[in-house]
Amino acid sequence: MVKIDVYQGNQIGACVTVITASKDGKTHRIMIDYGESLPGSEVTERFNYPWEEAPVDAVFFTHYHGDHIGRIMEIPENIPLYMGETARQVMMNIHKHLSRVSGPEGEIHQKEYELLMNEQRVHTFRYDSSKRCVDSIVDIPFFRIEPYSVDHSAYDAYMFLIEAEDETKESGKKVIVHTGDFRGHGRRGKAMLKMIDYYIHKNHGRGDNNSNIREVDVLITEGTMMSRLSESVKTEHQLQLEATEYLKEHKRAFLICSSTNLDSLGSFYQAWQKASYPHSGYMYTYSRYYEEQLKTFSSTAGVFSEVYTFDNVYCLDLEKELTHEKWSEPKTQKALMEENGFLAVIKPEFFCEKYIDAFMDADEKPVIIYSMWDGYLDPLHKAYNKEWADFLSAQEAKGIEIKHLHTSGHATAKMLEDVIKAINPKEEIIPIHTECPEEFMKLDIGDELKKIINLH
Repeated sequence: MVKIDVYQGNQIGACVTVITASKDGKTHRIMIDYGESLPGSEVTERFNYPWEEAPVDAVFFTHYHGDHIGRIMEIPENIPLYMGETARQVMMNIHKHLSRVSGPEGEIHQKEYELLMNEQRVHTFRYDSSKRCVDSIVDIPFFRIEPYSVDHSAYDAYMFLIEAEDETKESGKKVIVHTGDFRGHGRRGKAMLKMIDYYIHKNHGRGDNNSNIREVDVLITEGTMMSRLSESVKTEHQLQLEATEYLKEHKRAFLICSSTNLDSLGSFYQAWQKASYPHSGYMYTYSRYYEEQLKTFSSTAGVFSEVYTFDNVYCLDLEKELTHEKWSEPKTQKALMEENGFLAVIKPEFFCEKYIDAFMDADEKPVIIYSMWDGYLDPLHKAYNKEWADFLSAQEAKGIEIKHLHTSGHATAKMLEDVIKAINPKEEIIPIHTECPEEFMKLDIGDELKKIINLH
């Protein structure tokens, strides 16, 4: 028999899914994600899983965002952990950087870095180039888990197909799909429906009438955007095109974008290259940590697409002197940036203001591109970040233009409809990672699928 427990599903972030399979008097469990509640969350009580009463055999992480992996250190040491290889490297970069902070906080991050380094405990999904997918995990009794890469603002995010042994089923197993966070408007989003048909259903192009097609019993799906249906969502391609035109007109631009949002970073980097043509556009960052993340993405995702390769990236050090065989004398980094233009990544905090002020005496004032969710700047929203809002207001007061250019990392209602219909679960649809699960009843998925939505 198979049982599915979802904890904190009716909120965005910190959703925990536990799947239990019992057979012949034995019980085994897997957990998917164990993260922190998002800033501004209305959740007041900290959820703690009963590890001793209901032990799990392994924890699988869909991706590296803190609301999915942020409580990794609380998981008992005897439990194996599974995640993407690039996700692991990204997390290691974060905690290696934060471990340099003095005091208890730095010690905590050092311990998390050491945990991620432990290859005996942390298992990564391995890509099989011959199958063009990740190998299945069969190490946990009663379970077979197939990870599939999906498009999300976090690179190396996964959907899981879980086959759990179930004596109550004629086939002897229950088939469950957990989408993790995903979207359809990123660079790889269009491939998702084909992936569902080819791999999830094992159709392999044989047509809909093949009796060997795998059917899905339960779909567990994120629904973040169901509370943001009025938001206009750009595709990543549209974002890059708009950024290109904007950077052609504004050659001195500061960028505010998450260090882990690979697709958008790739979009802005490529836009800057096109805007700088026929010369190479230099990109600068406010920290060595950010530079390290870009190197990680170049060496991993960059192997698959040059869109994810960041070649001309340097850490901001305005007074640093540079030399070149074609120059008669050295130039400072600032002079080079003034001469050639720049795209420089900063953080929306006042310690980065010195970089902006350094270029305020020029004829052309720099601009700031804000490429993060606008909810962080809305005083009426529970996720409001006052420091960020005050920083941007202070720059606007100087006459600096703030360009809002961002796209969501989550599926639109239309994409949710398409995925639900493509997977076509037979028994149950469980919305998670959403504050408005009831909005699923308004999706254009047909009455039969609506009947099996579990609003828990």
